[in-house]
Amino acid sequence: MHWKVMLAGALIAPAAFADTAICHIVYGGENFTVAAQPTADPYTVRGEKIGRYFEVKVSYVTSPAELAALSIYVYATSSGESVLIHQAKYPAGVGNVPGPWGFTGFNYVYEPSKGSEIQYWCEKTG
Repeated sequence: MHWKVMLAGALIAPAAFADTAICHIVYGGENFTVAAQPTADPYTVRGEKIGRYFEVKVSYVTSPAELAALSIYVYATSSGESVLIHQAKYPAGVGNVPGPWGFTGFNYVYEPSKGSEIQYWCEKTG
């Protein structure tokens, strides 16, 4: 009976996470991930706090077609407010390139007042 539950979970799980963008982030020696599922409303997507000085938001808009895009935003938060310091935008249909760094390549982003750094790369799954 146990194997039937595990098999059912394995069959359901890919559908639940199909077509997801996952960003892998390194800050201060710690690893973080931020995942984004397709949405029609980018304004409902919340950023994820990364360490003391950063916030990362990944927005994966798939409809309407003319606005479809996968956007990555990095904010500095050292002043107490979120200030945009990095933005990258890709077509919603972007695919991973051969190699280890998904569709973005390996990126470095620096917080201007503290000199802090995050590194990230993002991939599509499903």
